[in-house]
Amino acid sequence: MTDIDPKSDIELSTADGQVMVRVPLAGHVSGAWLRCYQRLARATEVPVQAQAQPDRAWIVVSVPADGNQKEVAATLDAARALIAEADAAERVPATAQAESIARDWWARRQISAPRRPISKVEVVRTGIGTEKRWPLAGALALALVIPLLLPSRFSLGPSWVVPVVDAGLLVAIAVADRSRSSHLSAAVRVLSLALAVVLAADAAGVTARLLVDLVEGGPETTSPGALLGVGFAVWIYTILAFAFLYWILDGGGPDARLWAPPQFPNLAFPEQLNPVVAPPGWRPQFFDYLYLGFTNATAFSPTDVMPLARWAKAAMTVQALSSLFILGLVIARAVNILK
Repeated sequence: MTDIDPKSDIELSTADGQVMVRVPLAGHVSGAWLRCYQRLARATEVPVQAQAQPDRAWIVVSVPADGNQKEVAATLDAARALIAEADAAERVPATAQAESIARDWWARRQISAPRRPISKVEVVRTGIGTEKRWPLAGALALALVIPLLLPSRFSLGPSWVVPVVDAGLLVAIAVADRSRSSHLSAAVRVLSLALAVVLAADAAGVTARLLVDLVEGGPETTSPGALLGVGFAVWIYTILAFAFLYWILDGGGPDARLWAPPQFPNLAFPEQLNPVVAPPGWRPQFFDYLYLGFTNATAFSPTDVMPLARWAKAAMTVQALSSLFILGLVIARAVNILK
């Protein structure tokens, strides 16, 4: 086993602003060991060379003459650490070592490789990544009904205005989505974004109205049942609005996520961080974003889905704060009424 020789002293010399530290080694040093050490030094960019004579060997470490204590010590420690690595590498047959390194490299690249675009033939054959319509349809239907169930005070105009606008946008999206032209595909994207904006704006409005009533006292705050009913409806409405917002913005929307997934997602799902737990071609669907909206609204923080884009972090922050205010104030006021 090779290591530094504690019974000998180091040799120091200075040239061109560098201090050359010659550290003696103990134990037998073969030519194969020297070559292995030099390869490791080049790969790790440690400024060190191995030298040998018939009866003696050294490592010569180059450190800056004006380097501080931490910098010089770290360089010397790195050079010494390569000694043990060279010993271990020398004991392993060269072929087996290279094969092991190649397999490790390939395993890392398989995990980190960007998801390739999926062909339409593969989508039709496997069905992987295609959206299931019923969760989206059910959520949007509920989002149309909730404003009609809330007191009229929660709407700036007639309570049917926002549901009618949402329904009109949904019809326009359905009509445009039946066409395969790129022009109408862009129209679907614009209409979907408009629907997301309407839902988010209305959710913000009813949340603000509820919070004002909780602070100043509104008609629904005199009855625990009415307060809990209105509070629960507003809370569910905000979850639906944010779920649709996440679904339409993440990775450029559902079509972009399916046909040309981005290399770096805006929202990182566990299946994306660890592809071995999901089938090939997995893509997040609306139900996944609905689950994200629910868990963020109950935990007031990310759970299993990590926001990576700044817009995602901002949206999840706003949703968590809104949910915290709604649940906290509604429950506190209901308990106070019961007392």
